[in-house]
Amino acid sequence: MNRLLAVAFILFCIEVGLFLVIVPWSELWDSNFLLDYVPYLRPFILHKLFRVLVTFLGGVDILIGLSELRHFLRSFRIAKRTLE
Repeated sequence: MNRLLAVAFILFCIEVGLFLVIVPWSELWDSNFLLDYVPYLRPFILHKLFRVLVTFLGGVDILIGLSELRHFLRSFRIAKRTLE
């Protein structure tokens, strides 16, 4: 069960990271429903610096996922060696 949770966390981090890297630069970002309900946030959300910050957060999330993947594979190799 612990391995399953580790794999789920790794996939979650990478998927959310990819989403945060790609979406701020797509048309989906411009037609955000939040912009309709809170129009005074429009200049901030559509500003390039805000998009860069969200993309940076996505990159950090991807790096966390890859780091967890590395630790998971390393622990898997160590466990395999101890069984032999």
